[in-house]
Amino acid sequence: MSRLDASARLRWAVDALGVAPDDRILEVGCGHGVAVSLVCERLEGGRITAIDRSTKMIEMAQRRNRGQAFNARFIATTVEDAEFGDDAYDKAFAVHVAALEKPGPALDKVRGRLAPGGRLYLFSQAPGWRTAGPAEAFGAELGARLAAAGFEIDERLVGDLGSAFASGVVASVR
Repeated sequence: MSRLDASARLRWAVDALGVAPDDRILEVGCGHGVAVSLVCERLEGGRITAIDRSTKMIEMAQRRNRGQAFNARFIATTVEDAEFGDDAYDKAFAVHVAALEKPGPALDKVRGRLAPGGRLYLFSQAPGWRTAGPAEAFGAELGARLAAAGFEIDERLVGDLGSAFASGVVASVR
């Protein structure tokens, strides 16, 4: 998978993750598996678990990432119902997953799967974000909701993707 095939938003988000070769990563809402491909390019001994509530999306993600059997695991489930066994993650991320953008069972589940020192990365982009202002405002609102849910906000990100802006929040468990 070439980095040119991935959307600018997903390339920006994966770059923001700062994937280390041995990271254990959880992606919530993996869709077609494009971000999984980008993450796997950077993993050596690490692993990514990608979940999506759509069986069809998981099937497409598996096809896209056929050669990543050692580094990628795919599960068709909602985050609330996901069974991870004893797995803990250094990084968890999602792009446009509303269930993680507010306190509730989905966010609680992900918080419980983060290893000590683990971080949560949430990304979003709206079609109307033609300037940095709306992306910054979204990041501030999202940061406040995550703080209310017991996270410490480590960083707010705004990405200039050329034709639009994207927002990201990096948080850790208090």
